[in-house]
Formats: sequence, C-alpha cells, structure tokens
Amino acid sequence: MSIINYLGCNFTLPSSDESSNEKVLIGENFSDDELVNKHFTTKSIYEVYTNEYVGMSFDADNQNPYLKKSYKESKESFLALCELLKGYLEKGDYCELYTCWVGQEDEERNYDFDQTIDLNNIDINNISIFEKTLLVIRR
Repeated sequence: MSIINYLGCNFTLPSSDESSNEKVLIGENFSDDELVNKHFTTKSIYEVYTNEYVGMSFDADNQNPYLKKSYKESKESFLALCELLKGYLEKGDYCELYTCWVGQEDEERNYDFDQTIDLNNIDINNISIFEKTLLVIRR
C-alpha cells in the first residue's frame, strides 16, 4: 500500500510535467470523486506526490531512525508544496491536504489529528501529516 495526498483548492492548478525534476508534482485526481470529495470544502481536488512518485507523510515527534530519510524527504516535499502554493493562494484563502492510504479514501477521517497552518509562518518541526487527516493551509 502507498500513502496518497489529495489537495483541495478554490483555484485551478496546472498539472506538473512528470519529466520535470521538481520536488513535488501536481496531477489529476483519478480516484472516485464521491469518495474523496467528502473530506473537502474546496471545489478542485488534485493528487500531490513527490518526484519519487510517493505521497507525503511524517510525524514531527517520530524519531524512528529507520524512517528518518523518508520523513526528511517528505518534509522537504511538503515545504516545496508550500512554496508552490504561495504563488496561488491569495490572502484570506486556504487549501486542504488530505492524506490516506490508497484505497481508503472512503474511510472516516481522524479528526483528532487535523491541523491548520499559516502559509506565511510555517514551523515544519511542529507539523505532522498522518493518515486519514486533513491539513488546512491558510494564507
């Protein structure tokens, strides 16, 4: 199984050129819209993945040495996504990042770990992206 990230926006994002060497890529949402839409309040939903074609997931409190490299890469990719969003998100707007395992889009969200962050004041060491959670990114 693989982690997948969905990005919900109130604006249109261009799909990434998959041959680019960008740290994070934006693609079309290929999942069943009904399954994914239930987690979002936004109108456009995209799949977001790293240049390694995997999803982002990390726990700010996890110190597991076996996962340290993948967490570091996920954090770098998340920061690259935030930089990309700065070019699209207007002041007062927001987007939503939902993370789950592929095939579990229809399962209920874990509201206990939902978070909201300010795009202009990101402290990556205090952000965690867990499965079945929604991260609201505000500007």
